[in-house]
Amino acid sequence: MQDPPTATAEQSRDTAEQPRSTRDTREVRERILDSAARVFGEQGYEAARVADVARRCGMSTGAIYSRWLTKQELFLAAVERRGAHNTLSVSTRADLSVPEKLALLGGGLLSADQDDQARNLLLEACVIARRDSSLKADIARALDVEASVLTEVIAHGKASGEIDETLSTEAIVLACQSLSLGVRLAAAAEPRSGGQPTSEEWNQLLARFIGSIAPPAS
Repeated sequence: MQDPPTATAEQSRDTAEQPRSTRDTREVRERILDSAARVFGEQGYEAARVADVARRCGMSTGAIYSRWLTKQELFLAAVERRGAHNTLSVSTRADLSVPEKLALLGGGLLSADQDDQARNLLLEACVIARRDSSLKADIARALDVEASVLTEVIAHGKASGEIDETLSTEAIVLACQSLSLGVRLAAAAEPRSGGQPTSEEWNQLLARFIGSIAPPAS
């Protein structure tokens, strides 16, 4: 996944106005979840231990258990954060049109800067959802966080005339998430005998897809 964007002046001001204890608590939580995403992505849910996460983020297991009572809760929180992490950072950019936001999100899937371990976390979540019915609903809700962000983006695109309003928003969101998970799955199966497309080739294909959901020419 791509790195989070640099904070805006307004965000920095808001952060500066928050009590230090509040900022510290939020920063610690984000550090733990980022480490958890990498550990679970590297080792898988079954093999990973909370102690591994604690070691990765330089904290005690007690500090983690004070926030999440079980490994399962920690895993679900990491999935929810990572599920919408990049999507949310792009969706809130006022300088981009809706087609540009979709192109940026799709183009980043093949980026060499992707966080492979954290990206694998979402694949691990899908595998667990298929295998463990007790976790299926929780994982679905975590992945729905990304879907809700995409839904807002598509709704804005329809309102602004950038996306065909006769197309199903749910279908477009499903197509976007399916493409994202499919690319992650293919990347996890490397090396690929057929090779990998260049960024230019990939972006050309994305442009065709994004153009296909635009309003028909009058």
